[in-house]
Amino acid sequence: MTGPSLRRLRVFVTVVDTGGITVAARSLDMAQSTVSAHIRQLEAEMGVGLVSRETGALKPTDAGEVLLGYARRVLSTYAEAVDSLHRLGNGPVRGTLSIGGTATAGEGVLPRLLVRYSRLHPLVDLDLRIDNTSETLRQLDAGEVGLVVAADAGAAPAYDSILIAEEPQVVIAAADHPLAGAAADPAVLRGSTVLVREHGSTTRSYQLELLERWGIPGARVWTINSTSAIVHAVAEGLGIACVTRSAAESVLRLGRVAELDLRPAPSTRPVHLILRHGRSLSRSEEEFVALAGERTAS
Repeated sequence: MTGPSLRRLRVFVTVVDTGGITVAARSLDMAQSTVSAHIRQLEAEMGVGLVSRETGALKPTDAGEVLLGYARRVLSTYAEAVDSLHRLGNGPVRGTLSIGGTATAGEGVLPRLLVRYSRLHPLVDLDLRIDNTSETLRQLDAGEVGLVVAADAGAAPAYDSILIAEEPQVVIAAADHPLAGAAADPAVLRGSTVLVREHGSTTRSYQLELLERWGIPGARVWTINSTSAIVHAVAEGLGIACVTRSAAESVLRLGRVAELDLRPAPSTRPVHLILRHGRSLSRSEEEFVALAGERTAS
């Protein structure tokens, strides 16, 4: 019996990772009908159903979960083989850089690194996934991404962590807030709404710790699962928030929000490059690690 092709396995993994045919087709630059055909053919070859639809998203069946682990290893081994051949040729760096980033890192540090990286290595394709810390580290553990750039990543035996930047933070309020641009006594902010990130985000822990230190009487805490959405909600007057300066820079420049001078002032947050301990890096990953280290040294 002829086994499934690498392309078919890649389609299957992408469908599982994205949770749907439409998103997978867009990611793979294929027609939806082609993606569906690959899944049907793979199920016919395996003799079992591999995906099922639950609550609107495609999920792997029990058999699909078994195949998924093997498929990831096959694709990873193939990528390693291609990478080794490219190294023998001593040519330009090729392949795909699969990297995860948290919202805090993804608003400033990571885009700046990737712009420089793409200029140095134009033949490398990028697979970038932005999510909260818990989900991003899950993707790293599952092998869905090879590297992660995240803020406040604690040390763990499973990871190697490299400090690559410090991100300044700023407290923002709507431009017409009575205390905009001035020193603000927490007592005067009684009953204010403070916007924070969702559970699973280390930014949320940072924001709640800061709120506790401020001690704003009767403060209400509202959750929004996007830093960008928090910034725009502040601009509309929904509440105040502490975010990275890079995330608020454009709206500060346009005068849509203003800074609040609250004490204690928010500290900078460390940004780390995280790798799975003991895992061999592809050449494209090695070059990114070297670039991140360069920026740290400078």
